[in-house]
Amino acid sequence: MAQEIELKLEIQPSVIRNVAELPWLRELATGPPKREKLVTVYFDTARFKLHDRGLALRVRHSGKKRVQTIKVMRNDTSGALGRDEWEQQIAGDQPDLALARGTALEHFVTKRLRRKLKPIFETVVERTVLPVGLDGTDVEIAVDRGHIRTGAHREPISEIEMELKKGDRTALSGIAERLAGSIPQVAYGARAKPERGYALSAGNAGAPVAASEISVHPKSSTAEAFRAIALACLDHALSNERAVHGGDTEGIHQMRVGLRRLRAALSLFKELVRDCHRRNRSVQASGMAHREGSDAPGRVPWRCSG
Repeated sequence: MAQEIELKLEIQPSVIRNVAELPWLRELATGPPKREKLVTVYFDTARFKLHDRGLALRVRHSGKKRVQTIKVMRNDTSGALGRDEWEQQIAGDQPDLALARGTALEHFVTKRLRRKLKPIFETVVERTVLPVGLDGTDVEIAVDRGHIRTGAHREPISEIEMELKKGDRTALSGIAERLAGSIPQVAYGARAKPERGYALSAGNAGAPVAASEISVHPKSSTAEAFRAIALACLDHALSNERAVHGGDTEGIHQMRVGLRRLRAALSLFKELVRDCHRRNRSVQASGMAHREGSDAPGRVPWRCSG
């Protein structure tokens, strides 16, 4: 099992082609861009049994290669940045449930599930992957253009995914800030592709989204707890953006609830946030002094990790 640490940004389709060519990003690159077409099929029962239990089962096609992935969408100390996943190469286009042994899916694999399992939706993307490095941290930046499709319904995909391969996860937020400053109309991506695909399949892509339960491990640090709570509140608020634009009163209410919960979290953890702000200003100042007179532009400052 591996834990996927990632952060997603949504971007306008008209400018997404320019992302991989940003000069400061190319300076941080540790290898050439890689381009590929990915077709990913998500499987579940007609009543979304796996999704209701926080699981996702997919088979990804890349050329002749087939990779099965089992994901558990958690809302604990990993917050929006972390998900557990099990990934294995398989021979065919259908899931191999024998490989669910030792995963979060294992206890749900029954004869009934095997009979009821079917494709629910698929994502088709043209992906450009750029590996970047920063002070011992390796990040993979994937620029995705394509669509989600289920039956006759389709939605566009235009986003940037940043996945931590090695090092400190705070590098993701630093790169995200730099991207937001370099590209017009960039937004935090509150809903992952599976969540969007399930909503589209259920016919409620623009429906209001209620708050989900937040689970914090008893051994979590204060910073980890704050990150999980704050990101969950942010996800709750922004997941209702489409409903708000559609004039849905419940969507407006849910966004307000999410923002109020986020404000309460900021108030509760204000001393931690204030301390992080002071530390980050100090790190940025020392970094600028260290780089003064150098020809290394585009460095991303570290963020307080607690």
